[in-house]
Amino acid sequence: MLETFDSLGYKIEPRPNAKDWWVGDGNSLPLLGENQEHPSLLIVKDAINPSQCKTLIDCYERNYKELAEHTGVEFWDGRYIQFHDIISHEVDAVRIMQQIRHFANLTIINEFAVGEPVYSDCSQLVRWHAGLEMKPHADNLKSDGSPNATSHRTYSSILYLNDDYEGGHTYYPGLGVRIAPKAGSLLLFGAGYEHVHGVTKITSGLRYTYSGWFTDDIGWRDEKSLIVV
Repeated sequence: MLETFDSLGYKIEPRPNAKDWWVGDGNSLPLLGENQEHPSLLIVKDAINPSQCKTLIDCYERNYKELAEHTGVEFWDGRYIQFHDIISHEVDAVRIMQQIRHFANLTIINEFAVGEPVYSDCSQLVRWHAGLEMKPHADNLKSDGSPNATSHRTYSSILYLNDDYEGGHTYYPGLGVRIAPKAGSLLLFGAGYEHVHGVTKITSGLRYTYSGWFTDDIGWRDEKSLIVV
C-alpha cells in the first residue's frame, strides 16, 4: 500500500477520534511544475479544448438557477448540477461530458486498476466563487476511519474548465504537492486516504470544474453513464 506523508513528515492515515486529516496551509506545499509529473497522480493535459471548456461553462450558467442541487449543506447548496439533470436539453455539453467520462474511466482501468473493472459513478458541473476553500478530505472515508456517505468510491477525477481566477489550487498534504489549475486538464487519483486532498481559497474570480467519481462496485454504477448522445 502506498505510504503518504504530510509536509512535516507525519503519515496521513485514519486515526481514532480524529476530526481532521491535516491542519495547515495548502499554499505552503510546493507547486508542481507545469511539465512535472507525480508518481501518485495522473494529469492529462488538454483533455478537452478551450471551445469545449466554454461549452460546459455556458451550460452551467444557463442552468444553475433552475437545476443546481440544494442538499441542505450550505457549502454545496446551489453550486453543482448533476449530469442526469441536463441530458434532455444540453446535447453539446452532454456529449463532451460523456466523452471525458469514458476517457477517464478507461484511463483509470489502464493506469490504476490494472485491467480490473471500474464503473462510472455520478458526475457534476461545479462553480466555486471567491472566498470558498475546501479542507483536506478523502472521497470515501472519514478521518477517524469510519465510512462516509460515498464509501463506494474508488477513484476521483477533476476536469478544470478555466484558470482565469486566483487561488483554487488542489493540494495533497500526504503527497506534499499542490496543483495549479490549467483549463482543459484532467486530474485523476484514488478516492482513499492515500489521496487526501483540499482546495485552497479562491481569492478572486470564479472557478469551474467537472468532477466525476468511479467505483469498482457495479451496484453503484450510474446507468446514465451508458447513454450515447
